[in-house]
Amino acid sequence: MALAVVTVGARRPAPRMPGPAVAPVQPPGLADLVARAVQVVERAQPARRRARRDAQLPDALDRLASALRAGQAVGPALVELAGPLPDPLGAELRPLAASLQHGAPVAAALAAWAGRPGASADVRLVAAAVTLGADAGGEVARAVDRIAVTLRERRELQGEVRALATQARASAAVLAVAPLAFAGLVATIEPAVIAFLVTTPVGLACLSLGLGLEALGATWMARITRSAV
Repeated sequence: MALAVVTVGARRPAPRMPGPAVAPVQPPGLADLVARAVQVVERAQPARRRARRDAQLPDALDRLASALRAGQAVGPALVELAGPLPDPLGAELRPLAASLQHGAPVAAALAAWAGRPGASADVRLVAAAVTLGADAGGEVARAVDRIAVTLRERRELQGEVRALATQARASAAVLAVAPLAFAGLVATIEPAVIAFLVTTPVGLACLSLGLGLEALGATWMARITRSAV
């Protein structure tokens, strides 16, 4: 009897130590989704503001060229230009005008404007051209007119490129959806064909190869249209 008690006690399993509690994974709530959406919108706003500023540059250069033809120097013409100019370009040029009124050189004020965060290639081009005209003298108004023409031509070219890229994306979407739509049509007319594709080894191989080529073509077309913009 004592041996039986010892045997039973020896077979009793050791008590398990409690492990660390695992918190359940909660799906993102509405507040998280709203916060992420706000972050996306805030990141998109600076890009839109820069685009509106660049769109104002040609007209502002026309006004600057008119002031230069009237006999004003580059510094006073920039100060006069920045006053009534609407935002967002006006908000960037008013600090430049203030620095000029406090005695800063034109080249230094324009360099500070071109070196600000978010300065585009158009802003740097305008600053470099006006600085060169102010330092070298000569017909600054004609140089400013040429810069305005260059910026307008560049914007027209960018608009054409975006339009062509949009057309290419639409064509790529049609080409990507067309095989799937044709497969759905065939499924309604000839169900045996779809059954062959999904139930036989040869059909599954053909289906896998077709889907792989479809995905490869869609990825390639998306890369081409993205690099064109």
